[in-house]
Amino acid sequence: MRIKVALALTSAVFMMTWVTTFVSVISRSMSVTTAEVITSDLFFIATIELLSLTSLFGSLLFLLEARKTLSRWYLAIPLCISLSLFVIINFLVYSNEKPFLGAPISTVETLWLIILALLSPSSLFFFLSSNGHDGSMYVYVVVSFAVSIFSMFFLFLTLMEISKETSIDGVLLPLIFYWDICLPAIGVCFLSKATMHGNNNETQEP
Repeated sequence: MRIKVALALTSAVFMMTWVTTFVSVISRSMSVTTAEVITSDLFFIATIELLSLTSLFGSLLFLLEARKTLSRWYLAIPLCISLSLFVIINFLVYSNEKPFLGAPISTVETLWLIILALLSPSSLFFFLSSNGHDGSMYVYVVVSFAVSIFSMFFLFLTLMEISKETSIDGVLLPLIFYWDICLPAIGVCFLSKATMHGNNNETQEP
């Protein structure tokens, strides 16, 4: 049961765009009167920070439980590290006195984009930590692997763009695709794994 909860919590940060969009729509429909900067940049980062903390707690809980049953539990460590760094970077971005991801891109924002891209390959290792050999596990691995390839391509383009233009205007479409489609796809995999855990006959390795 704890692993189910851990997996569900870990999915939180991967749904960041969907959650922030939903909360933003609700806030506007309720006519919440706040400064424009709060409803945009600071609100966005604060929401992501909350989701990151939720995912970090879930990944640590999974790690503690996985050590008891999985021989490859250590493959979940990269995601814990990535989420820890993401929490720290989010706080630094929140404290930054400039429009989020506005030109020129700061060093902190560059680090934010790097960690964001690393969440995908870290998730791939996370799924590989499981001992199951059912079809669903292969789906999780294939999805996270495909997203990881795209994230590395996106990261390469982003760093090239920043080095030339000190902005990310040229990679906005890949960023939006990664945010809106790729990361949520991994989040759905975590939620599916949480639902399926214990229902499929996962093989425990000695």
